Amino acid sequence: MSKKDNLANEQELISACIDNNPQAQKILFEMYAGKMLGVCARYCPNLEDAKDALHEGFIKIFKQIDKFNGNSKLQTWMTRIMIFTAIDHFKKSIKFNYYEKDEDIYKATNREISEEVEYDDEQVNINDLYAVINELPEGYKVVFNLYAIDGFTHKQIANKLGISEGTSKSQLARARKLLQKLVKEKLNIGKA
Repeated sequence: MSKKDNLANEQELISACIDNNPQAQKILFEMYAGKMLGVCARYCPNLEDAKDALHEGFIKIFKQIDKFNGNSKLQTWMTRIMIFTAIDHFKKSIKFNYYEKDEDIYKATNREISEEVEYDDEQVNINDLYAVINELPEGYKVVFNLYAIDGFTHKQIANKLGISEGTSKSQLARARKLLQKLVKEKLNIGKA
C-alpha cells in the first residue's frame, strides 16, 4: 500500500469519525490508543489516571475531529489534545495530593520501546529511562516532559500550567539535575 493510499484511507477514516460512525471511531481508537496512553502516562502519576486521561482525550478528539484541518499529521494533532487533557487531569489530581506512583506506567502501551539511548558513553534502555523520569516529583516531571520530550517553549508551558516562565525554567533545571542523579543511581551509569 502506498503512502497516497494510506492518506486516502486516513481521510476516509476521519470523514467517518466526523459522521460519528462507531466502527470508524473504534478503528481510530485501536490504531492510536497505545501511543496515546504512553503520552498520557508521561503526565499522570499512575496508570489509572493515564487511562482516564486517555478516554477523556479520545472523547475530545471525536468531538473536535471536524476541526482537524490536515496541516499536520493526525497523530500529531491527537498527541497535542492528549497532552493538554493529561495536564488538565494532572492539575485536578494534584489538588488532592494523594496517589501512588505506578511503577509500570510506561509498560502500559501496546508496544515495548526497545530503543537504547547513549548516556555518558553508555547505552541505556529507553524504558528504564522513562521509569526514572517517572520518579521525578510531579511538577518537575510535567515541565521536563513538556519541554524536553514534547518540544513546548517555556512561554507555552507557563500559559498551560498557569505558572511564570521563570518557574518553568527553574523546574526544568531542577528536573535535569535530579534526573542526572537518578540516572546515575538507578541505572548504574558512570560507576566503574
